[in-house]
Amino acid sequence: MWDLIIIGGGPAGITAGIFAVRRALKTLILEDITAPSQAMEAQIIDNYPGLPDISGIDFMEKLKEHAKKLNIEIREERVLSLLKEKNEFKVKTEKNEYETKAIIIATGARYRKALIPGESEFVGKGVSYCPTCDAPFYKDKKVAVIGGGDSAVSGVLLLKEIGADVILIHRRNELRAVESLQKKLFELKIKVKWNKIPVEIKGKDFVNSLIVQDVNTKEKEEIPVDGVFICIGTVPTSELAKDLGIEMDENGFIKVNKNQETNVKGVFAAGDCCDNPLKQIISACSDGAIASTSAYKYIRELK
Repeated sequence: MWDLIIIGGGPAGITAGIFAVRRALKTLILEDITAPSQAMEAQIIDNYPGLPDISGIDFMEKLKEHAKKLNIEIREERVLSLLKEKNEFKVKTEKNEYETKAIIIATGARYRKALIPGESEFVGKGVSYCPTCDAPFYKDKKVAVIGGGDSAVSGVLLLKEIGADVILIHRRNELRAVESLQKKLFELKIKVKWNKIPVEIKGKDFVNSLIVQDVNTKEKEEIPVDGVFICIGTVPTSELAKDLGIEMDENGFIKVNKNQETNVKGVFAAGDCCDNPLKQIISACSDGAIASTSAYKYIRELK
């Protein structure tokens, strides 16, 4: 019987584990290595206090080194299902079945992919999904942003602010972003390619062009660019929450309160799988710390 099982080995899950073992909770982290943390995709992280200019891979290595130093048990097992029985839970993986008093779901989210040729080949080599993370690397460079919602328009404005030559690619003839963002976009006279969809990203060692197609005429156009930001939303990895009847919003993000508690007693959630608005490493770590502290209080009350 474990006190706490944390599902997910990203920033939220590792932070939750650190806080849990320091509270002397018997803790297990289960990590699905086939679905690594989005933090691993960041070329450079320069907004995490105390660790400027660190790659996503190096950042995650440091987190795991910290976890190993505290002897946190981390097992590479994909969780298949969750079951609640009275005040206990059964966690079934591909290899084992575990019992625990509390669960933290920290399975993160994945960027919605455009699923076009060249996309996966150039991730980290000109293709990015996070303007907040990578915009500073495109000063004085030509960049295309794909999307029409808040994240896409916010990304365009950020890129423009840091000095990029930016163009927005949108599949419709009007944007879905809030009016205040649209107003800034048009005031800055940022170029928008309306009714266009991306069909291929081209390059050699790095991205050098984007091919778009008109949704009406089907005519194709090749746009020279140094980078492509795909901002068409994120998809939460929250499928396991359905097993326990956990409430989610219309987009599948897990609903939590300020203590990272779900509607199911003993189940907490942290990081990008939650409905929290800021999808950043620092906020994921914060969620993990809060969720772990709340889990500790819950387990103490059980005892």
